[in-house]
Amino acid sequence: MSNSPLCCMRQISPNRNSPRNHKIDTITIHCVVGQMSVEALCSHFSNPGLGASCNYGIGPDGRICTIVDESDRSWCSSSAANDNRAITIECASDAFYPYAINANVWKSLVELCADICKRNSIKRLLWQADKGLAGRIDLQNMTAHRWFDNKSCPGDYLYSRYGQLAKEINQKLVGAPAGPFKPYQGQVNAGDGLNCRTAPVSGQVLKVYTDGAVVTITKEDGCWGYTGEGWVCLDYINKIASAKDPATKEESIMDGKRFKKLFDEMRQQWRDNDASAYSADARKWAVENGLIAGSSSKEFNGMWEDLVTREQLVTVLYRFAQMVGKT
Repeated sequence: MSNSPLCCMRQISPNRNSPRNHKIDTITIHCVVGQMSVEALCSHFSNPGLGASCNYGIGPDGRICTIVDESDRSWCSSSAANDNRAITIECASDAFYPYAINANVWKSLVELCADICKRNSIKRLLWQADKGLAGRIDLQNMTAHRWFDNKSCPGDYLYSRYGQLAKEINQKLVGAPAGPFKPYQGQVNAGDGLNCRTAPVSGQVLKVYTDGAVVTITKEDGCWGYTGEGWVCLDYINKIASAKDPATKEESIMDGKRFKKLFDEMRQQWRDNDASAYSADARKWAVENGLIAGSSSKEFNGMWEDLVTREQLVTVLYRFAQMVGKT
């Protein structure tokens, strides 16, 4: 049983059982909760007093180290049964929630998992986010540390992306291309703005996109996307449409910020009391959509009372809904 040739160093931890008692058929990915280099990872897990280890570690620069040979069981997942059948991988991550990993770690993780699968005859990785399927490798052969102990590992960042990881790894296993990349538009979701860099992770900052700005992503590298001007972290981009579908863009961009802006503009425009026949339709619409309880604006739910008169509010909401095509 061999180790991955992708590793740059090997420092074996005493915290292990040799040999493992089960065939390798599972992968368990962990976050180390800290941006630790491969040297630091090897040193940390080689401490006999720690009582923990892993098969592989990945540093923030993407380098990979061997800490427990694949032929042996690491002490990693708080489950002897899982660790005897799984290759365990500790990934350098942020030390704070949601314990994100960077693009370098992501790329190396995909390459390492694909290599592990190929050498251990794992045809594809399966993920259903179901703790009850642990050990049922015909249905799910990825597991999470949090299933076996009261821990958050591997952190919500990685856990929520297990499906995407499996997809990218499986594409490498079958040797099939992922298909041509389709550019798409995304909206910046970052209150302090989003840095646009010359390269993923640590490139020089070229500019800052303001919160709510719309950019076109023309290519991706892990969790980073290229806008035509530079690279941005996709964790702060909400995908809204195909770059060739501006109509879809306008529909999907109607988030809370844009709603408030348009609503304030319309409220100012129609601030006079509109009690025309048109308002009767507005009241009927408000009742049908649960904005008013009963059959008249006098029985209004009350949550908007301080903004404008009930009659004005219902009419403005009705017109606003018509304008954005929601009635």
